Amino acid sequence: MTPKEILEKRDMLSYTDLIDQIERGIGKVIYCGMDGIVTVVDDYCGFIAPFDSDVRPFVELLPRSVELISIHREHVSTVMKEYGYRLKTPCSLYVYTKDEDVAVRKQDIRVLDTSYKDVMHEHYHLIDDIDYIVDRLEKGVVRGIFVDNNLAGFMAEHSEGAMGLLEIFPEYQHRGLAYDLEGSYINEMRKDHRMYCNVVNGNIASENLQLKLGLVKADKASDWYSIY
Repeated sequence: MTPKEILEKRDMLSYTDLIDQIERGIGKVIYCGMDGIVTVVDDYCGFIAPFDSDVRPFVELLPRSVELISIHREHVSTVMKEYGYRLKTPCSLYVYTKDEDVAVRKQDIRVLDTSYKDVMHEHYHLIDDIDYIVDRLEKGVVRGIFVDNNLAGFMAEHSEGAMGLLEIFPEYQHRGLAYDLEGSYINEMRKDHRMYCNVVNGNIASENLQLKLGLVKADKASDWYSIY
């Protein structure tokens, strides 16, 4: 069986991120077995689907260049500390499974270029790496929503393929702009690849937004660990 076939047979929803990476050639499969699968994106981001096995052998397969690891299992923080990783963001995966567009209002949504790097860096606080923001802008995967010709918020696709970096500026919140922006993004991109995102556990507003948009929550965790 191929890595994709194994993942789909195990849990297509929970392993959407790895399946998408494999389909698009974004992720490099460095291990594939009936006990688990490991992929790496851009040499610094690792993904582990350990199935029913201990995570240790899979972590040891990752290149030393890997700074971030997503693991589809909860409660492995103690094990990860042995390898110098801390739990950064406990997340759940939400996946758009419908074969139809999201119903959104017509909005002024534009592709953003690098002239917006500083405003994105200022407003988005989960990522402090401006070089990463510039990379996303240069790749043409950032979209901004404008109100009266003023930027009101933005979102993008992460390097591993997930939707993210969603931010609506405070003065424009509670107008349904996040729904229209992400819904429009899904409509634009879904015909080319799978649409999914990681939501930090406890972020009720984001959880409710994903469900309202029609995304489905996966059963398994997609917790993120980072180098100390």
